[in-house]
Amino acid sequence: MAKNILVLVGSPRHNGNTELLADAFIKGAVEGGNTVTKYALQGKKILPCTDCQACYKTGQCILQDDMNEVYGLLRSTDILVLASPVYFYGISAQLKALLDRLHNPVRDTFPIKASLLLSVCADNDDEAFIPSIAMYKAIGRYLGWEDKGIVTASYVENKDDIAGRAELNLAYELGKQVGK
Repeated sequence: MAKNILVLVGSPRHNGNTELLADAFIKGAVEGGNTVTKYALQGKKILPCTDCQACYKTGQCILQDDMNEVYGLLRSTDILVLASPVYFYGISAQLKALLDRLHNPVRDTFPIKASLLLSVCADNDDEAFIPSIAMYKAIGRYLGWEDKGIVTASYVENKDDIAGRAELNLAYELGKQVGK
């Protein structure tokens, strides 16, 4: 059965390695019969959570920014894809701010059942992904999301370094299978 998939691209670099990896996944997911929305965080204003606790009283975040658009998209998402470069042993600040804003009651309105992680890093050591993967898995466990897969690509520092890499095909194939 076709799924509604939201791909959050957390890189501040337009058409960088993270986005190219996400686009390979998207191509496969669309070919697999799914509906895919790509939401790139570059240029978006998503403020960090202030822990004011207003959302627990009203059910809504008091911060007025682009996160309201994301909340709307998440309300029709079956599968959530997090795509981020590794910046100093973690996901991008842009994606981290977004994820922190999911720790409020509005998350209970999302039909998300599964998630995936797509990540790149400049480091030539796959250990650089460990903190991002640990966070991704912990959030998934907490929210009850099924892990549908992880694709990482190391040693991709400069724009287009990922071109021709096997990880693009892995992401594409994962996209083709994800909705089944």
